[in-house]
Amino acid sequence: MKELVKLMFELGTLKLIPRSGWFKVGIKYPESVAEHSFRTAFISALITYLETGDFDMACRACLLGLLHDMGESRSLDLHKLARRYVKMEKEPLNDQLKMLPDDFKGKLKESMKELMDFVRDADQIELLLQSKEYSESYPSANIYTKNLKFKTKTAKKLAEIIEKSDWRWWLELE
Repeated sequence: MKELVKLMFELGTLKLIPRSGWFKVGIKYPESVAEHSFRTAFISALITYLETGDFDMACRACLLGLLHDMGESRSLDLHKLARRYVKMEKEPLNDQLKMLPDDFKGKLKESMKELMDFVRDADQIELLLQSKEYSESYPSANIYTKNLKFKTKTAKKLAEIIEKSDWRWWLELE
């Protein structure tokens, strides 16, 4: 149980870690890794459900979406340019998984093999949404969305709609 509590505290640091790639386009206060993971989790559940019709799979994908960047609590969020120069000797996620009960860890690893395509698509959809939101003030934010590649029909359709949508749609309600 002590290891679980340590991991819980550690994951709290994701609230303090900014998504670093946005600094490269001038965004001074980008969202945190935790904020990104929250929306990615929800999108993971939606994409998985719409692709499979399986609510349990969607819930597992949601959990994977929450955890997909948890290793960044140890390595920070390294943007693509930084990753060219920084090589990690170990993958932080593997050490973090050791802190979990074996049966839970086993189910997570099984789910990763089965569902990570949905989570990767969700991660890119979240990037597209965030880029759209930032691009009003920082037009260069769109640079990160030029080469997105989706595996699922659902993600492709969502991306198409996002491109045409106003992120402030709720203004219609006022």
